Order: sequence, then C-alpha cells, then structure tokens
Amino acid sequence: MKKPMSLRLRLTLLCAALLTLCCLLLTLTNNLSAIQMADAMQAVPVLPAQDAAAGATASLPMMELEASETVRQARGIFHLQSLLAMAAVLAAGLFLIYRLVGKALDPLDELARQIRGRAAEDLGRPLAVPDSGDEVAELARAFNQMSRRLNQVFVMQKNFSHNAAHEFRTPLAILKTRIGLFQKKRDFGPEATRDFLQIMEGEVDRLSALVESLLELTNPEAAERAAQVSMDALIRDAAGEAALSAAARDVSIQTDISPCVLPGNERLLHRAVFNLLENAVKYSPAAGTVRVSGHLADGRFRLDVSDQGPGIPPDLRRRIFEPFFRVDDARTRQQGGAGMGLALVQAIAEAHGGTVRMEERAAGGSRFILELPCALKPAVCTAPDRPKL
Repeated sequence: MKKPMSLRLRLTLLCAALLTLCCLLLTLTNNLSAIQMADAMQAVPVLPAQDAAAGATASLPMMELEASETVRQARGIFHLQSLLAMAAVLAAGLFLIYRLVGKALDPLDELARQIRGRAAEDLGRPLAVPDSGDEVAELARAFNQMSRRLNQVFVMQKNFSHNAAHEFRTPLAILKTRIGLFQKKRDFGPEATRDFLQIMEGEVDRLSALVESLLELTNPEAAERAAQVSMDALIRDAAGEAALSAAARDVSIQTDISPCVLPGNERLLHRAVFNLLENAVKYSPAAGTVRVSGHLADGRFRLDVSDQGPGIPPDLRRRIFEPFFRVDDARTRQQGGAGMGLALVQAIAEAHGGTVRMEERAAGGSRFILELPCALKPAVCTAPDRPKL
C-alpha cells in the first residue's frame, strides 16, 4: 500500500506552487518591462557630434550595429540574472516554508503522540491543551470531551456487565442450592415437593422478569409508537395498579391529571409510568403520600411523581438511571427490585423523543419528571375528562 503524503509535505508543496507562480509572474513582468525600456532607449536617435571633418558621419552605421549588439547582450544577461534570482528565491522560500510549516505542526504532532499512547484504562485522563488558542487547542478540547464520554460509556458497560452477572447469579445459585438440598434429603412427599416447586417457580419468574426487562431496555425503539394514547386514562390505570402495593404500606396516591392524547406505544408508556409510581411507593415511608400530576404545556406533556422518601445522595443522582443500580441495595433486594425500573423509564422516554430527570424536593423526598412531546395541536390534544381516583 502506498504511504500517504504527510500534511507537512502537502502544505509545503501547495505553498511552493503558489510561490513558483508568483515568482514566474514577477519575473515575466520584469523582463517585459526591461525589454520595453531597452527598445525605447534604442529607438532614440543619436545625433553625431558636429565636426569639421566630413568623413566623421561615415562611421554611424558601424556605431548603430555595435549599439544593437550591446543591447542584445544586456538583455541576455538580464534574463539570466532574473532566472537565477528566481531560482534562488524559490529555493530559500521552499526551505523556509518547510521549516515554518513543520514548526506550526509541532503541536499537532505532539497531540497525535499523546493520543497514540492512550489506552482504554486512562481515557478519563485529559490531554494537555496547548495555550495557542488555535485549531489544535480546539481539537485537543474536542478529544478530551469525546474521551470523557467514552470513559463514561466504558464504566457504565463494565458496571452493567458486573451487575447483570450478579443479578443472574443470585437466582441461579438459589436454584442450584435448593435442587441439591432436595436431592440430598430425598423427601419427595407432597408438601416438600410443593414447597420446592414454589421456590423454583419464584426464582424462574425472577429470571424471566430480568430477561424481559433487558429485552425492553435494549430495543425500545423497535416498538410501534403510532397509536394515540390517552395519557390521563393510562396514568390512572397505572395508579390503580400501584395502589395495591401502596395500600400494603399504608401509602396514599393522589392524582391531578389533565386530559391529553399523544402518539406512542401504550404498553411502553404504561410501563414507564408504573415504574415511576412503583419506585415512589417503594421508597415512601409508612402513611406517606405519593403525588402524581400531569399537564400539557407548550406542546409537551409533563408528568410529575413526588414522594416523601429519604431522597437520593447528590453523588448518586447521576447514576440512578443506570441499569441494575440501586441507591439502597439491601432494601431494594428485600422488596424484590432488580434496579431496572428507572433505566427502563429513561429508555422508553428517549424512544418517544422525551426526557426524564430527578429533582430534590425542598420538603424532602424526590420528584421525577417525565416529559413527552405531543405531536397534536394543544387544542386537539385533549380528551373527555374522567373521574379521578
């Protein structure tokens, strides 16, 4: 494969071509001017000096011939000197261009050297940005931004793989242990068999839920999103489902929903809303209240879900939407969560062109805000009101 020409050499050749063109034009202009001046001087008649001797005028033709020969020799010398001067200027110019271009590209070479020395382990370490303030400095800053994002992706991927393996290992270990105990005891009575099958069914359901959550998380964009979804009805349905677990914890759910119809996938949107409600109920204290409000403004539907829980530490807020992440690992496991709820909410929101974020409440607890675009006009994006829960 032919080795590509370096940027330094390309810039040098480009400048050389421009310099050569300028020198040629300048040399040609000077030579034409010199020729015109010589022709004008030669055309001036030379009057012979007045001499008493009549034979003095006889030498004029010889003098004119000698003058013409001298002019031709002068022209030749001038042309040769012009060409030699042009060659000298070109040589000096090319040498200076090559050195100056190399000096100007030194920061770029240094940047390339630093980039070549990077590995996946040190992507979080930024490159040294030169103080030149030129395009090289801008390129270094852009690379640092890209490197930072890649490092975050690698960390998230590593955490995801570790957490996924841990989540699958736990039910599999329970299954293996229970099977071993069942075989060791050799108690195949109806009651022991029933208890054993119940444990097996619970762990298999847990594995199935994990697989289903992973499938929905990895490809929510493939779902059809052309249906017209009544968000007020959907939210009230999800609140009714969450009310079962809320009643067991003596938690009340209060709703304030305005009618709105927007395009999307009803199953995915229901899953996102239910996950937010389930998360709020799960972390609310006994006798607490979960407040749900949904309103249309500026062509976007905004759903607010607020709880009265302990809140989320500032250093963990940016990770709450990562798969398998838990703020309180032991408590979440005890309540049966796998850390996939908020990650699914974010994936579903992004698949519908929306966003989800968390805000800390001044009175304590957390507020999750889900915003979805409404493709219909605000005057049309309404539905008949339904009784609140």
